Amino acid sequence: MKKNFEEFLKSQSNIIFDGAMGTELLNRGFSLDFPLEWANVVNPELVKQIHTDYILAGASCIETNTFGANECKLKVFGFENEVERINRYAVRIAKEAGDDKAYVIGSVGPLGKPVGSGFEIDARRAKEVYKRQLYFLLDEGVDAIIFETAASTHEVQIAIEALKELNDKIPYIIQFSFTKELSTIYGEDIYTVIEFLKSTDADVVGLNCGNGPQKTLEALKIFSQHLKGPFSVQPNAGYPQLVQGRLIFSTSANYFASFVPEYIKLGAKIVGGCCGTTPEHIKAIKEKVGEFLPSIEVEPVERKEEQNAVLKDTPSEFSQKLGKKFIFTVEISPPKGIELEKTKEGVKFLKEAGADTVNIADSPMARVRISPIALAHILKEELNMESILHFTCRDRNLISLQSELLGAAALGVKNVLALTGDPPSIGDHPQAKPVFDVNSEGLVLILSRLNSGTDYMGNPIGKATNFTIGVALNLNADDLEKEIEKLKHKIENGAHFIETQPIYEPESLERFFEKVNFKLPPILAGILPLRSPRHAEFLHNEVPGITIPDKIRQRMHNSKEPAKEGIEIACEIVEKIKHMVNGIYIMPPFEKYEMAAEIIRNFK
Repeated sequence: MKKNFEEFLKSQSNIIFDGAMGTELLNRGFSLDFPLEWANVVNPELVKQIHTDYILAGASCIETNTFGANECKLKVFGFENEVERINRYAVRIAKEAGDDKAYVIGSVGPLGKPVGSGFEIDARRAKEVYKRQLYFLLDEGVDAIIFETAASTHEVQIAIEALKELNDKIPYIIQFSFTKELSTIYGEDIYTVIEFLKSTDADVVGLNCGNGPQKTLEALKIFSQHLKGPFSVQPNAGYPQLVQGRLIFSTSANYFASFVPEYIKLGAKIVGGCCGTTPEHIKAIKEKVGEFLPSIEVEPVERKEEQNAVLKDTPSEFSQKLGKKFIFTVEISPPKGIELEKTKEGVKFLKEAGADTVNIADSPMARVRISPIALAHILKEELNMESILHFTCRDRNLISLQSELLGAAALGVKNVLALTGDPPSIGDHPQAKPVFDVNSEGLVLILSRLNSGTDYMGNPIGKATNFTIGVALNLNADDLEKEIEKLKHKIENGAHFIETQPIYEPESLERFFEKVNFKLPPILAGILPLRSPRHAEFLHNEVPGITIPDKIRQRMHNSKEPAKEGIEIACEIVEKIKHMVNGIYIMPPFEKYEMAAEIIRNFK
């Protein structure tokens, strides 16, 4: 009877793992039209044969074919309901192939999407996804778990917590994957990962994927200088080439295995392969371990500290006023086309009335309008009027979000209101596909990272941006507690100011302050002057987030001059709340900028 894996790990000087499963499945004809893990269900004999070949080559541990068998990755293929079957079958196949000759290690890969507040998958959801996969692996009796090709310390911590909640005794291994620059694809450098690994109680930590054997050796040298080990090392078979539509790895088995003595000398107990490696590579490793003599001197690599200061863009005029003076900003409607004279005349008028800045909506109601970045740049250049750019996640993926924001900064547009955006289905192009890679919380985080001199993935961008980041607040949300919690996350992610939805009851602002138990940035209170009784009824009955008290709607019905009455109501609200906020954000109806101007003049 074989020992349990923990005892086996302690008793062995070196342990050989298997090589790539995905590469072998594709080499042996499995279709790319399906997730590779689906082979467990539709071609179990193929999976079993690959496991068997690795065992015959010398592997004493085989990993289940479950690297991407989580709900998030399987959903891409429409297989999200097959998590149980795929994972259970995988363990059963591996056990049958191992037949007491090899230990079965449950392979768990990343979720494949950013995890965190503001993204599609938050921490709570990520833990649910991990627990679901881990439950089936554990229930089928794997000998250990390996979290491999990790790229985010935050995500790995969530995965560890999920495992501990299910079984806090089972051994587990953590392997991170690094780029050629020795950072993860999410921008965490190798030293950040090392500090995280120090805080875990993993049985083995190490490296896999990302690089070939030479670059992996460099990373392992750094690991060995800062961590006790033992280590696991499973590099790729070099870097792939695209040949006739397929990725081909050309690193030979003998060259690959030639690094094994150096790995072992640096503390590697587990050695195996990742992408591109085959049973031939594992056989070569087995032979090299057998002949290894500890005679290789490896020079230690010390960490080089770099203290390069990050240059930062200049701040906006708006940011220098924020919190120091009472601000008035007015929302303007971007035109449908390129005729801008009417818009410019309106902005000139507002500036003369005393507006500090203007808000420019981003294709509001999902209806096509001129780019707010272009309009903001023109207003700054021609009228010396700064704008608060409304920027939504609706139409842009992670790449485009960052690209356009960098473009805005280069054009001098530095104030951004981070919004999720209206769905295209309500607009004039309902067939347009929404993106929503992130929501407003995630967009705030992206803006903050650009302000620190990196993109979302942590790649340096040179000179840092200096965005003043705003967020929206709905004081009339059905669930105010949830709205406040979302606001808290936005502030933690780096928000500098708040703009509220229209306020018609000062009490709503007071209720908000009573419920908040954290520090707030400056607030600009939303004011939408009413134009007519019908306008008031429409807003109250049809627009989410707006509640107009009966007495105000009645005043509008009773007034002989409703537009004038609307301005008076707006001024009364401003008077009641001005001591509680740092400014006013006016949303004039139907481009009636004279209404906004009159409100501003009453308080200037």
